[in-house]
Amino acid sequence: MAQSTPWHGKKVLVVDDYLAVRKTIKELVQTLGMVPTEAENGLKAQELLKENKFDLVITDLVMPEMDGFELTEAIKNDPVLRPTPVVIISTHADSKYIFRALRLGADDYLTKPPTAEMINSVLTRIFDHDW
Repeated sequence: MAQSTPWHGKKVLVVDDYLAVRKTIKELVQTLGMVPTEAENGLKAQELLKENKFDLVITDLVMPEMDGFELTEAIKNDPVLRPTPVVIISTHADSKYIFRALRLGADDYLTKPPTAEMINSVLTRIFDHDW
């Protein structure tokens, strides 16, 4: 059963080329009361973003077709999509990946495997602020 959280009902787009990872993240955000939609790469995510309003995008970094860097850049360069928070989640923990993602406009960067605590923490940072 989903928890009652400040982000209950928010729509999240989960982007990863691995079904198992998408499923894990989907289940984690569902337990927090969020409504997930899945995409297997950045191109599919872009299509979904044109058709739907999402409150958050959680994306893998390394994917075929369009990677997480390209997706983040596309979102942050689009005036309509720019306010949408983007969280990158990747196995790459090297600072060069993190700095590049943040320079492109990512709102946060997590390393895999995701946990409920990690997701909860990033949601708190993104949605519970006064700026």
